[in-house]
Amino acid sequence: MKLKVRSTIQLIATITVIISSIIYAMYINELIDFKLLSIGDMNPYGGWSALKSALTDLSYRWRGFNRSMGLTVAIVFTAFAFGRFFCGYICPIGAIQDFFKYLGKKVGLKEREFSHKPEIIKYLVLIGLVSLSILGLGHIISPFSPWLAYLNIFIGFNLQAGTIILILIVLISLVGRRIFCRYFCPLGAFQSLLYALGPFKIKKSNCSCSYCLRDCPVSEELRLSEKEKNLSPECVNCLKCIDSCVKSTEGFQLKMGNKLLKKNIYVALSILILLSLYTFLPLIKSNSAIQAISTFEEIKDGVYRGSGMGFGGIMTVEVTIKDKKITDIKVLDHSETSGYYQEVFRTTIYEITESQNLNADIVSGATSTGRGFLNSVRDAVSKSLDD
Repeated sequence: MKLKVRSTIQLIATITVIISSIIYAMYINELIDFKLLSIGDMNPYGGWSALKSALTDLSYRWRGFNRSMGLTVAIVFTAFAFGRFFCGYICPIGAIQDFFKYLGKKVGLKEREFSHKPEIIKYLVLIGLVSLSILGLGHIISPFSPWLAYLNIFIGFNLQAGTIILILIVLISLVGRRIFCRYFCPLGAFQSLLYALGPFKIKKSNCSCSYCLRDCPVSEELRLSEKEKNLSPECVNCLKCIDSCVKSTEGFQLKMGNKLLKKNIYVALSILILLSLYTFLPLIKSNSAIQAISTFEEIKDGVYRGSGMGFGGIMTVEVTIKDKKITDIKVLDHSETSGYYQEVFRTTIYEITESQNLNADIVSGATSTGRGFLNSVRDAVSKSLDD
């Protein structure tokens, strides 16, 4: 069976995520010395975390774009310019729903059509997520993320609320279309808002029957009335309605402002924007010369404890100083998110003990955890100075 363009892109994106996660698991378990992408690199909320920290945390220092920020910016620009391309072509959770819906159809399960009215729920989820994040309570929501649960399957299965939600998504997808995208995904809600404001639209053409929407991966309820001209922002831009008209005429058209856009051009431009921003933004580094404690001439030998505020709350570390050098750092207590803290602790401990400098780089996509860990070590070192 020949895969269509969208299915091929979804498959490539999913395989890339799975392989990257497996290699990352081997990396954090010290089986190999390299990684392709970390869990943080694949975190689409990294840009928001950095923005929130910049506005609410006086200790935040701009260190340039990381991969996670690049992904956020790439999604924002793509959603505004070309709609929910990320949802329809790249998102692994979206691909899972499409696959299991296809599987359910193949085994003869009867499809159930769900009402479009509860779709407002995802906007409330978006508001709630942003509000809790601003209040410093983002760690409360993190365990419920099916995205994080999906990635953690490949780095070491960790049963949590998000895992249960992911299983429910899979089961419901056997009989329903894109339930998570329609009702609960905050990233989908954000992209829908950008899509509504942007210049790109999928417009009704000459045909008005809307029969081509029967196979829409979102819902048959996207069908248009006689007065409506544009598809709803709930559309994930799969473009099935562009080339499936039974009347041998063009049911819908892709329009950027007043200009027509061909399907292959749309897909190519969307991929170009996503990959370019994700690849090249992290190459822009900060020129900041801000230094942390970088010399240890006055510190005294001993074992000291320090604490700092991470993503999940207070973390405590134990720092061993011998011959006026930091020789060991142990994490005694923390509530950080699995998939993020492992690399932060491993990489930062190695960098500090090797360079004897507390101005270590923050691990991509784990800004709050990295900053909290560094502040914990600095707190411990400062106690040696006080002594």
